[in-house]
Amino acid sequence: NVPSATLEGLARDNNHPLGETYHTQAAVRFGDHVAKLSLAPKSQSVRDLTGRDLEDVQYSTMRDVIGDFFRANGTEYELRAQLCTDLETMPVEDAAVLWEEEKSPHRAIATLRFDSQDPYSPPRQVFGDDVLSFNPWNGVEAHRPLGGIMRIRRAAYERSSTYRHAQNDRPRTEPQALSDIPD
Repeated sequence: NVPSATLEGLARDNNHPLGETYHTQAAVRFGDHVAKLSLAPKSQSVRDLTGRDLEDVQYSTMRDVIGDFFRANGTEYELRAQLCTDLETMPVEDAAVLWEEEKSPHRAIATLRFDSQDPYSPPRQVFGDDVLSFNPWNGVEAHRPLGGIMRIRRAAYERSSTYRHAQNDRPRTEPQALSDIPD
């Protein structure tokens, strides 16, 4: 039996996913530097969702609230970099170590803009489910993943993508332009 306090500590709140700030756990190259990245709500429309509890969460709740939001709204997120300033207290090889904001605050480096859209139209759903694959190694050398956990994940991502594309009988392709993504 697992004590209920332990389970409560492991459980996440069911907050609206568009109001959350997301962080890379592991470090990446950032040109001549090393950094961890975060993506934070910038527009008021998504900042208003921060900490908003989703009641009665069901199988498709997250998909539904994201779809409902984007059918009615566009929004912006801020991409931020937290530079490594001390390898002793901000290790690259131990992704479990939290890099303290006091030593290196996150700095805004880009704004991502998303127009109002239907993110789950039938063509987009097929494209997302059968064609796309996620791999942080699909990038330029100046932004390659760092650390042991990312080296291990490289093989896992590759095998997963190969298997999924074989099962879906689809070639693995990467979109080269926004126009490659179906409406």
